[in-house]
Order: sequence, then structure tokens, then C-alpha cells
Amino acid sequence: MCSTGDTKWRRSYIVFTCWCIWKAPYDFMFNGVPLCPPKVLAVISVAVSSFFGTKTALGCRNVGEGRKENQTVRWCAPVHPFVKINVDASWSKASNLGFVGVIAQGQDRKMVAAAWYAIKAPSAAAAEATALMHGCQLGAALGVRYVILESDSLEAIKCLSSSLSMGSWEAFPVLARVKQLGRDFLDCQWSWVPRVANSVAHELASVDFPEMGDVVWVDRPPSSLVFVLNNDGLPCPH
Repeated sequence: MCSTGDTKWRRSYIVFTCWCIWKAPYDFMFNGVPLCPPKVLAVISVAVSSFFGTKTALGCRNVGEGRKENQTVRWCAPVHPFVKINVDASWSKASNLGFVGVIAQGQDRKMVAAAWYAIKAPSAAAAEATALMHGCQLGAALGVRYVILESDSLEAIKCLSSSLSMGSWEAFPVLARVKQLGRDFLDCQWSWVPRVANSVAHELASVDFPEMGDVVWVDRPPSSLVFVLNNDGLPCPH
């Protein structure tokens, strides 16, 4: 039997699927956007993740007589041929130093690659932008052609989705570079999720994470990540 959260998640997928399928022909007729089924599927995935992420960011809504209903938020696997790359950054104002975590995952919910980098940035916003840059670079190194770049930095994703001028000046040069790197893919989607749905990248970016160096893991994650991956429902080798 499905839980209430699972039922709502599936119903949301159905609603967004119907909406995106209905909208695609109109975008083709009136805006000249080519019909591309894989892209429509990616847009559905991004829309559902953003919808539940926004509801979580707003908190629990009141139901009935003072009762509250918790919103279920989870990491969502991409659809073929897309690869989803989640990124996060930690940053210290005192030193301007930080760390970036990147995790690439495919439609079968298996880890494709993971990476950790030490960075220097003038602000937290610039650190989050740097995380997205490393995500793009990892995707390019893996030969990914269709990618969903996912971050829990709402400011960065808004800038990439609409206008770079909406963000901070410290992050602007890096975000401009990120947008350019995104154009090198055949299709690149920008997606925002709350931190609870970005837990693996967040854990990787943690300054307290053990056994780390500037490295990239392909196929097999470090032992410290196995628990977090399993918590997200992702099968991973031991």
C-alpha cells in the first residue's frame, strides 16, 4: 500500500506529465520549439522536483483543525537519455575557503560518478556557482550529452534559468561560465531542489567528511557515501 506522500508524488507526476505533453505542441506551433520527447520527459522531472521543493521551502501547510501535513520530498531519478548531476558547496566566511560535492546519477538510479573539490570563493553565492561549474565540467568529462544540473541554491538556479543579473556580482562571472558550459551539451536543464533532496552532494561538500581529497570516483563510491546513497534509495556497489 502506498503512503500518502507516495500517492501525492505519483499524482503530481501524472498532472505535470499531462500538462507538459499538452504544452509541447503549442510551443512548437507558436514559439518554434522543436518537439523532442526526451526533453519533455526531462522538463516533467524538473517541474515535479521544483514543485515539491517549493512546497517544502514554504513549510508544512495547515490542514483542518490545526493539523499539519508534511510534504514528501525526495531525489528523483532522471529519464533516458538524461543524466542528473547534483551539486552543493560549503564555504567559510573567515577563510573564503570551501568544498564542492558533485554526484552524477543515471536513470537506473545508480551512481555514475562522484567528485570532491577544495575551492576558494569570495562569497557563499560564488561557492554555489563554482559547484555548478564543477558539475558541468564533470558531465563534459564523462561524455554526457543530456544533463540535468540540480542544486539547492535557489538564487543560482534562478539566474541560470532566467537572467544572470538577478544574482550577486561575486557569483556573476562564474555563473556566466556555467551558462556557457551548459550550451556545450545537446540539452541542459537547470533544476532547484531543497537540501533534503540533495543530501548526497551536501554530504560530499561537508568539511567534516572523512577520507576525502580532490578526486573523482567512477562507478564505485567511497565507503563513507554508501549509507547516504542507500538512504536516497540508490543502489550502490559495496
